[in-house]
Amino acid sequence: MMRTMTFTLVSCLTMVLVAGAHAECYGEGEYMVCSDVDTDSDGDIHAKSWDTQGKSYQLDTETRPYRNGQLVESTDSEGNSYSIKSWTDSNGFHTEDSEGNVCTITPTGQMIGCGQ
Repeated sequence: MMRTMTFTLVSCLTMVLVAGAHAECYGEGEYMVCSDVDTDSDGDIHAKSWDTQGKSYQLDTETRPYRNGQLVESTDSEGNSYSIKSWTDSNGFHTEDSEGNVCTITPTGQMIGCGQ
């Protein structure tokens, strides 16, 4: 019992030290999970989580200029990805994502596409 408690305490401390001072850890007993979210100097978001069983997950989001708007791309450690483009022009405000969803809001407020 004491050996298990010592191992758990050492594992938790190691997880916090590896992640840095701003990681948040939750759990009790032998199982804990930690998470950390950072925004880099470009405004890109990097999130990661891991547990005392050795499982981990990471999500990275990058924002870049696109036409007269921006492109946001997200990828995770399991190979999933998603992106969405948004821009404006004389026809209105437009969005288009990697799943084929398209939406336009015209200058008069008419919605075209937009899940309708």
